[in-house]
Amino acid sequence: MNSNSNLGKKNQNMNAFRILLIVLAFFALSCKEEVVPFETAHENLAAKLLAENQILLEEYLKEDPKPNWKVFSESLDALGANGHPKLKVWAETLRPFVPANGADLETSYEKISKIQEILIQIKTEVPNQSKYNRFYCPMVDKSWLMTGREVKNPYAPEMRDCGELVQ
Repeated sequence: MNSNSNLGKKNQNMNAFRILLIVLAFFALSCKEEVVPFETAHENLAAKLLAENQILLEEYLKEDPKPNWKVFSESLDALGANGHPKLKVWAETLRPFVPANGADLETSYEKISKIQEILIQIKTEVPNQSKYNRFYCPMVDKSWLMTGREVKNPYAPEMRDCGELVQ
């Protein structure tokens, strides 16, 4: 009789464990982050930020670059203030990388690289941003977004054509 009661207790414990697992699995699945769709206004804010990035990178391609981060920064503020949770997180993540002094090129290049990584995420996840292409330079191990298909490396003034279009 003892072995039967032990077996019954084991079965009860296993059933309780199974129920607990089911409850925990249901709870974990119900806690998934809500996916908020991107509306046309969100797409336009992302497009504006990418357009400002294009202007900045074109400035870095010049002989004596004098980047002005003001409009990019304003576009970033608009992105963060729009109410979409994902765009807000991206704006908050981008903010520390906006160079305070764009004239300090060495510091700017590293910050631009970090900005490009986040902009690549935005381009990938926000619909209708196909105007911009991703490029990669293995010599400096950095990516960037620009329009067109021609390589114009903003990181290496001595090798503007170093890089490749990434599909």
